[in-house]
Amino acid sequence: MDLMEIIGKAAAGEALSEAERARLAGFRPGDAGSSELEKRNRELETRIEELEKSALTEPEQLKRRYDAELARLRESLESAGAERDAAKQELARIGFRRRIESIAQEHGFTDADYLEYLCARNRIDPESPEAAGAFLERLRESSPRFFKLDLAPGAPEVPPAPARADRSGDDIVSLLAEVPAVNE
Repeated sequence: MDLMEIIGKAAAGEALSEAERARLAGFRPGDAGSSELEKRNRELETRIEELEKSALTEPEQLKRRYDAELARLRESLESAGAERDAAKQELARIGFRRRIESIAQEHGFTDADYLEYLCARNRIDPESPEAAGAFLERLRESSPRFFKLDLAPGAPEVPPAPARADRSGDDIVSLLAEVPAVNE
């Protein structure tokens, strides 16, 4: 007993038997498997196409095929365009990232990810060396912790102690001459 037949009988106003009523009462929409519904849907679509083909003239059939092929090609074109745009954006992002990394290396910036964020946020063009250089100099002044230190290896060289002046007298001028200069 097919559910569609029962629904057709009820729609036509015919009386339903007890078995049909029991089938309807026990039916739950989730009971039918999706594969069964898909199969039934394909059968109905095939039947509709056959009926349309038999009712259409040859030029109308050709026009329908042409329209269907044109719609398929348009979808394919839109898909290819979207892929092209995504690839173009990815290429631009990679180029931007490489330029940021080279700028970070040139100026001794330690965190290229953060520099990428800062350049994007402040709309700094990494292709312009003047703009990027000025931005990094300002950044070096405000946040020096992100930059590598310019240090020479080894211990610093200690300047020699000043020579002792001969104390011939206790005058203030000779005592001041012995005081080492303070480096500022």
